[in-house]
Amino acid sequence: MAPRIDAHTHLFPPAQAARREALADADPTFAEMYRDPRAKLADAPALRRAMARAGIERAVAAGFAFRDARCLAEQADYLLAAAAEAPGVLAPLPCLNLALPGWEAAAARWLEAGARGFGELRPHNQGWDPLGPDAVRLAHLAAETGAVLLWHVSEPVGHAYPGKRGGISPAELCELAARVPGARMVAAHLGGGLPFYLQMPEVRQAIGNIYFDTAAASLLYDEGTVARVVALAGPGRVLFGSDFPLLAPRRQLERIIAELPPDAVAGVCGGNAASLFFGLPQP
Repeated sequence: MAPRIDAHTHLFPPAQAARREALADADPTFAEMYRDPRAKLADAPALRRAMARAGIERAVAAGFAFRDARCLAEQADYLLAAAAEAPGVLAPLPCLNLALPGWEAAAARWLEAGARGFGELRPHNQGWDPLGPDAVRLAHLAAETGAVLLWHVSEPVGHAYPGKRGGISPAELCELAARVPGARMVAAHLGGGLPFYLQMPEVRQAIGNIYFDTAAASLLYDEGTVARVVALAGPGRVLFGSDFPLLAPRRQLERIIAELPPDAVAGVCGGNAASLFFGLPQP
């Protein structure tokens, strides 16, 4: 049986959670999403408890797109340390800010320390071009090292919510994927509608390196949407992700298993992520 894996969670070191107000004063994106004390900030023990309740064996722990290099490094160190405490359980994805000098050195250092990729990337929030030279270099780095790039991709229509804007657009991601076909990338939140365009032959050919995760899908789309994306993209390119701590992994996993065709459950709910992030063979 394939392991159950949550491919989209977020962790903050306790020291950052304790500085919530100061971080919000310094970073507009953090303020939009987390200034409200009701917005959840979780640490590694909280994630492990949620995984145990859901019967989830492994998880991908992504960073937050801070603008400040010190905040990025502090969170990266925490993610890497949490993964090292339980080898093979957490796949750490520190975040990068390509607008800062030295991002390439930081990326190399974190890959050497065990990072499985980088995310959740929000280029427009941080002030860098997702199609610029630095972004192309990052994609080539991913292709060369096997790192995975997790992008925040939000739907360009529909209701507003904290953190919706500032990632990469579906069109931008499609173009970047076509430029660097060897880079493996995950389009969060069902790719902001990008799977629909897989019905176009040229798009299907261009984005064969893109996976789609289900993070926060229940807040955005109606019942049956994940199954429709699986039908469009194929069961090998969709990853269960809860967006913990925004949503509880157990409930999200139950919802997705209930709507998927039985033959898609193993891959979507763990097998695909096992191969992509943990280097394990598909069951």
